[in-house]
Amino acid sequence: MTLGPVHVAGTRSFAAEVADFARDAGLPVAGLVEPYDPARIGTTVHGLPVRSLEDGPSTDSPAVLLGTGEPARRELVARLLAAGWRPAALVHPRAHVAPSAAVAEGALIGPGVVVGAYATIGDHVVVGRGALVGHHTDVGAFATLGPGANVAGNVRLAEDVFVGMSAAIRDHLTVGRSAVVAMGAVVVGEVAEGAEVRGVPAREHEPR
Repeated sequence: MTLGPVHVAGTRSFAAEVADFARDAGLPVAGLVEPYDPARIGTTVHGLPVRSLEDGPSTDSPAVLLGTGEPARRELVARLLAAGWRPAALVHPRAHVAPSAAVAEGALIGPGVVVGAYATIGDHVVVGRGALVGHHTDVGAFATLGPGANVAGNVRLAEDVFVGMSAAIRDHLTVGRSAVVAMGAVVVGEVAEGAEVRGVPAREHEPR
């Protein structure tokens, strides 16, 4: 998609950061799209006008950037698409994405990110500031990598995985769908679907 003016989906603090990422990339930000709080519609938040998600785009560009790092983004993306918005990918100009890597629709790559050779970043993935994605690593759709996360080469992160800030994942591992890797955890073994792992080395956390 060729981007003109963009909107940012969300009005919380991360939306302000995404708006600045867009400006850094030379994109004009037309406003914010409010998905949850009707009281914010018609107001100004982070210096930008707020419109309703369900009203859809007007005559300006339908491009929208995800302004939330929340793991549960599927419902939000479905609503955006149903209303006529077109989620766009954004790679920050101070990120490095290898020429052989692939970045899918709606993904957000923050500043300082490095994506290695032949890595794939799936649909609607959020890769936070300074995160590292190793060569030949596959990041599944709707996964989230927090700032400073370090994922080594030949790793498979399944869909909806959440990797917390400054966590590290060793090479040649698989992290199952909807698993959570806590902030600062060091993963040295496979992580099962839906599991939450914490600590150094990371171990599965059993909810009380």
